[in-house]
Amino acid sequence: MELMTVPESRSSISPAKHPKNTVAGMLRDHIQSGEYKAGDWLPTERALAEDLGVDRRVVRMAIEQLVRDGLVVRRPHCRPIVGPVEELPMAEPPRKNESYAAKSNLIALLMWHGGHFESGVTSQQRIFWGMSQALTKAGYHAVFIDVGEINAEAENAIREAQQLRDLLKRGFGGAVFYPYAYRSNQELVEEIRRAIPLVTIDRRIEGVDTDFVGVNNHQAMYDTVMHLVNQGHRRIAYITKNEQIRAVQDRIQGYMDAVRVANLDEMILSIPSRDQEQVWTSVDTMFRLPKDERPTAVAAFNDYAAVDMVNRLKTMGFSVPGDVAVTGFDDIVPLLPTGVGLTTMAQPYEEIGKVAVEVLLRRQKERSAPTQTVELPARLMVRESSNGPAS
Repeated sequence: MELMTVPESRSSISPAKHPKNTVAGMLRDHIQSGEYKAGDWLPTERALAEDLGVDRRVVRMAIEQLVRDGLVVRRPHCRPIVGPVEELPMAEPPRKNESYAAKSNLIALLMWHGGHFESGVTSQQRIFWGMSQALTKAGYHAVFIDVGEINAEAENAIREAQQLRDLLKRGFGGAVFYPYAYRSNQELVEEIRRAIPLVTIDRRIEGVDTDFVGVNNHQAMYDTVMHLVNQGHRRIAYITKNEQIRAVQDRIQGYMDAVRVANLDEMILSIPSRDQEQVWTSVDTMFRLPKDERPTAVAAFNDYAAVDMVNRLKTMGFSVPGDVAVTGFDDIVPLLPTGVGLTTMAQPYEEIGKVAVEVLLRRQKERSAPTQTVELPARLMVRESSNGPAS
């Protein structure tokens, strides 16, 4: 699907201070010169105020002048759009207890296409299949929109903003959204949520109250650690990254509760991101301890981290599971690069897609209903990597 790129702000606008009677003129110049094209969203009031060095109220007054001049169209709960925009769908939310007016029978899944470790059917495909089956029964069609390779959050935020704006411009009837830039685009996500049904999966957008479908991460990690305990492990380390994502924090808490119940010591180790050349200080220090003090098992917060951990252990001379048991989370990498099957917690991807559609269609029928949070159970897939400690 071809996607329109609409920058959040324009670098050509000087950030110098301007009197309020010139702000409208500057914006008018950008519209008449074609820099702001018909159908484009204007940058947010906050972005314009920062670029121009003026108060947001001044920007708001300037936009109101452009609306009166017919250069900009303002619709309730949406950023102003450069006119003429007759071909664009209305984005005004329905009144209380009124259903959404369906813009089309197309429902989007906005998500990354998947990582290089995944082979065969990916988790993204499985979510899409679950959505597609549920939507077909209801008379809708699913459309997959790839948000692109995961990079720095700023880059993710720009791409996701482009895709989100495109939802309204192309008249989608709703969307299921996996937000990688979960700390960005709050105003835009709120705008989309008011216009069409929007369900986030796996991650939440900070500060925006959307319907949400995910898994019970706390219980799933608790069960993973208790599996290692039942295998005979008494020194279990937890491998994570410094991310404030709710799912990540819930998994850490699940680990902590499990080791407390089992009366074990906590060993939470931080590892570097895949795109960072950092030393593995905490991991290296822990595994250089004497044999009777170092961990015999590692619970990783996801499968990618498990793979990275196995590779790191290999460079230190440890084998998996001979010397150290390793578990993952997600079940997107069932087989480690060493050929050993990875014990991991499987997310019910098809069910996530199906339930997300159910929540979305319920939102379409009842605009004013309280937002829903659905957490589905995960299932432990036991393979060789989590064997008991060597005697």
